[in-house]
Amino acid sequence: MLFSNQHRNTDRAIAEFWRWWSGARHRVEVAIADSAWSDDLVTEVSRRVKAIDKELEWEFAQGSRAGYSLVVSAAGTPRLRAVAERWCRAAPASDGTWEYHSTRQPDPSSLSAALTVAGHEIKLPELRFACRIDADRYEVDVVVHHPDFVQLGEPDRLRVAFLALDWLLGEVAVELWVGVVETSATLPPRAEPGETLVAVVAQLARRLRDTNWLSLERAPVGGQPQLAAIRQPLKPVRWPQLDTHLAVVVPYRAEPGTGLPTGAAGLALDRLEERITAAAGEATLVAHETSAGRRTFHLYAEAGASVVEPVRDAVRGWDQGRVRVGSRYDPAWRAVRDLRP
Repeated sequence: MLFSNQHRNTDRAIAEFWRWWSGARHRVEVAIADSAWSDDLVTEVSRRVKAIDKELEWEFAQGSRAGYSLVVSAAGTPRLRAVAERWCRAAPASDGTWEYHSTRQPDPSSLSAALTVAGHEIKLPELRFACRIDADRYEVDVVVHHPDFVQLGEPDRLRVAFLALDWLLGEVAVELWVGVVETSATLPPRAEPGETLVAVVAQLARRLRDTNWLSLERAPVGGQPQLAAIRQPLKPVRWPQLDTHLAVVVPYRAEPGTGLPTGAAGLALDRLEERITAAAGEATLVAHETSAGRRTFHLYAEAGASVVEPVRDAVRGWDQGRVRVGSRYDPAWRAVRDLRP
């Protein structure tokens, strides 16, 4: 079982948060309705969230299906995605008053207001976005412009930029589809209001809808080809609860000179993949690499899941060499980062 004391401690803090929330939500509703937040209430909400993890961020927002939304977010920190997801899955059912999210939801109406940053008022309707699709990476690079960025340092500019992107697209879409983010106080060429960026990202997402798996041929090593297949986009935000990497390294009979599987070995590998994925349960196969007589299957599982032994059972009896199965905690998906285009 992939488990740890830290996991148990976090789950206890999550359970305690929701016990507290059942009695505190009415106080929060009154504070929102009256626009009258007491320091004690803000401090208490923060303390309860920070007890789960001190780096989590939280906010109250307008709901899309309910009156209000409570968001507890990893804010881009990879190791916290699974924590925020577990917090959200433990939430009570949404009702007419509250809904709950582990990521910031799109809220373009927020861009009609102003932010005070480092003592300067930034009128968000003046933001403009210049974007460029990188077809190889399946990402959109963005330059965020505001004339008053001239008054801000780069950390504050980026804070405004990422808040604006989260409000336009939602936190998940930003992590999935947005690549390089830059800021500019000078209006860049082809800068447009946010609606244009939303349309560009939607276009990119549609392009990949029917091509979930992407085949890659990487630079040869030792004169032998390296092949890979990945789920695209290969980013952990798609499966935020999966924070533990499993590598299944399978030797096979190779063609002389290329190191690639013989025809019979290739068919056997396909059948083995079916057995591995069936045994892995809710773990997800996200990529595999083939080179020099070995295929490595990369799967991700949730901490606490019983996965390793069922996978070992599934590969038992493979007759083309000794199969190795290993696992390690990897919330940032570093094990497959080099496979991304």
